[in-house]
Amino acid sequence: MGARVRELRLHRGMTQAELAEASGLSRGYLSSIERARVNATMIPIYRIAAALDVVPMFMFTGANDDDLSREFDKLRYLPAREATQVLEDWARKVQRSFARGQ
Repeated sequence: MGARVRELRLHRGMTQAELAEASGLSRGYLSSIERARVNATMIPIYRIAAALDVVPMFMFTGANDDDLSREFDKLRYLPAREATQVLEDWARKVQRSFARGQ
């Protein structure tokens, strides 16, 4: 996830200091996230995503809003058991991403 934060920050033309101010986090903490020295919890992830103007899931999957909307729209047509399985699979993917510090 750290590499994705850095990639998005640079794409937006932001410095770490600017992202820190926009997210309410310290520059040192952001630097640690970008270098995968720490695993951010959900609150900082949401703050970073908001400051970068992306949905939080993008931080893990790389999918954009349209991709996510299409995927979640598909869940409406699945039987409850299958939709639950899809969501559980996605949650495991996110957990693995956290464990790898991405």
